[in-house]
Amino acid sequence: MTAPASTLTLISTASTAVRSGSTAGWQLGVLYGPAVYGVSAAAVALPDAATHLHANAAGLAWILTAYAAGVGVGAVTAGRLTDLWGTRRVLLSAAALLTLGALICAVAPTLNTVVIGRVLLATGSGAVMAAALASTARLPAAHRRASMAAFGACMAGFAATAPLAGALAAHWSWRAALILPVLSIAAIPSCWSHSAPRTQHDRLDWPGAGLLAAVAAGLLLTAQTAPHTSALTTAILAAATAAAALGLTARTRIHPGGFLTRGILSAGWFHKATIIGAGVYAGLFAVLYTAPHLLNQQGYSTMQIGVLLLPGAVIGAALARLAALAARRLSARHVLAAVSVILAATMLNAAITPRPWTIVAAATAAFTASAITQMLLTAHVTAHTAVESRGGVSGLLTLATFLGGGCGTALCATLWQTWGPAAALAVVAIAPALGALAARRLRSAHQPDASTPVWCANSRGSQAAPTGSPTPCAPG
Repeated sequence: MTAPASTLTLISTASTAVRSGSTAGWQLGVLYGPAVYGVSAAAVALPDAATHLHANAAGLAWILTAYAAGVGVGAVTAGRLTDLWGTRRVLLSAAALLTLGALICAVAPTLNTVVIGRVLLATGSGAVMAAALASTARLPAAHRRASMAAFGACMAGFAATAPLAGALAAHWSWRAALILPVLSIAAIPSCWSHSAPRTQHDRLDWPGAGLLAAVAAGLLLTAQTAPHTSALTTAILAAATAAAALGLTARTRIHPGGFLTRGILSAGWFHKATIIGAGVYAGLFAVLYTAPHLLNQQGYSTMQIGVLLLPGAVIGAALARLAALAARRLSARHVLAAVSVILAATMLNAAITPRPWTIVAAATAAFTASAITQMLLTAHVTAHTAVESRGGVSGLLTLATFLGGGCGTALCATLWQTWGPAAALAVVAIAPALGALAARRLRSAHQPDASTPVWCANSRGSQAAPTGSPTPCAPG
């Protein structure tokens, strides 16, 4: 007995949707992936960079911290631009920034110049990340699950192969390891069909973008310089950051259609997602900062460090795919809580017993947790926001996660001077543990499609309630 033609047609359509979604996810993952090299690959090259730049551990932390700040600011600005101008113009601008930043890093004679180049490179990477996430979130609903699974696996693969890629690049030149994010430019042509032309014609709120950038930079500067400067300087930095935050809040209230869409910062689900993402990325950056130094102290070369961390590529990619499958049966909050707890536990274990296998285990957990977290939080944003707002909200969440990463690096560099790398790693392990607590309280939107979002905003910034809902809502 043969199946009805209609059933065969539905099976064929579903299979085609899965293949199309998976292909799109891999292509967009390859676009996003090199941005990860800006952290992991650069971390492997830090010992060589220290020798050539005559910099200490605190100074070298700026190579990673500046990248975290640049990525966050670039992502949140470009995210809003993808809503207003489409992803194609954003990708072209990103390519220009990546090229300029790479050129500066390639010829920079001092640490300060390297940091400037890294900021430009990071801003371009942030724009690429925003475009990739926005394009993934805007794929048809039938393609989205398969694309998210492929995207997460691709991210895990890039994250775990980054140390070896950095080691191979550093074998030629430590500068090459710092500019690997420029490889994203090569993936732009294959993703062009997934990008969108300009869809809205509203102007970007540049003062609002500047205020947000000032807040991000102020937080990082305060965390990084507090132990090495006077109390007066720290107080001035903190006061300036607080003033920028107040100015941003006031501008958002006066201009609800401005850079930050009014309502998102008060949404409970966004607060929890921010804590989860920032906690996991603080752990990731801390591991990437300390692991090369701990292994180097035990006699491992840069190339050997990259090879030691390579197994995380296979494990991380496999676990990311499994997490995507598990999220279909389990609540995403359980998956997020589990990976956050595992990351915190492996970091603590590596701090207590800093042997090669414990350090590799912590690195593998960090690679896997960051990929899974990015994948599931992107899906969470998609479920809670309207299509015309997803780019900006995804960019804002990326800013928060990379601020967490930058603070993790800064805290490690600060505690390193007094307590050593192992103790610093143990303290930062608190961050993913807090993320796990927030994940336990995360609730899903329970909506089948983005046409009826739980929270959304139109292009003017006014809140729009979902169909059948008497008032706008943002459940936690």
